[in-house]
Amino acid sequence: MQLVKKILLCVCLSCFFLVNFSSNGIAFNLESSQLESIMPELNGIELLKKVAKEYAPKKTFSYKMGRDIMYTKIDNHDGVVQGIYTGYSIDLDPNSSNPRQIAYQNDINAEHIYPQSKGARGSAKSDLHSLFPAYKRVNSERSNNPFAEINDSFTDKWWINNQILLNQPITEIDNYSESLTGSEFEPRENKKGDVARAMFYFYTVYRKQANAKDSNFFPQQKEILCQWNIADPVDDLEITRSHLIAKYQGNENPFVLDSNLAARIYCEGNS
Repeated sequence: MQLVKKILLCVCLSCFFLVNFSSNGIAFNLESSQLESIMPELNGIELLKKVAKEYAPKKTFSYKMGRDIMYTKIDNHDGVVQGIYTGYSIDLDPNSSNPRQIAYQNDINAEHIYPQSKGARGSAKSDLHSLFPAYKRVNSERSNNPFAEINDSFTDKWWINNQILLNQPITEIDNYSESLTGSEFEPRENKKGDVARAMFYFYTVYRKQANAKDSNFFPQQKEILCQWNIADPVDDLEITRSHLIAKYQGNENPFVLDSNLAARIYCEGNS
């Protein structure tokens, strides 16, 4: 009986840590990111440099093609594309010949998590690991403002779906993104980790050009991004997104694959 119990326990644990997930007709076996370990013998700047080299895109696309891939292959789930900040969704045929136009006509455009004016230029502009669909009004509102935890009493705009409130919402407050216009932006709670890991990715792979544009932009946000990385852990959808992008660019977001990587490079004391 003890042997049988041990076998059943192993089977149950295997089922827990191995999830079968299907998106856009592609099936994946998703191993919990907690079990991944990237270059475990390294830390700090040495680890950063090696990760930057190993996880840089192997293939790049034009900005037009990158957005088309995003709208039809990466962030299209059964014909629906959802904006990262507000949850605003539109119907978009994954086989569409003009997805950019359809998205724009329905108030969705492409958000650079790391802003163009802060370094997302050249091939970095179309890197899918830091490019996400967004409701276009909230995209404009975020602009190139840094991410932050905004005191609710200071927030002047609350965003959900395609709606904007000028007063604090009474219910479902965690589903709203917040802005302090022209100053700071705070994503909704269940996307904060996604945002943090996209920021870590960009600043690791494109560190030199990001610093050339504004060497203070990432450091001023680092502490809060480290907190968000822990508060909103990686989920299966985020892992699947990284896998899908890898099929096109040839690289994963390592901060999605290894939940401890941010702590070993940027977030000492926040693990």
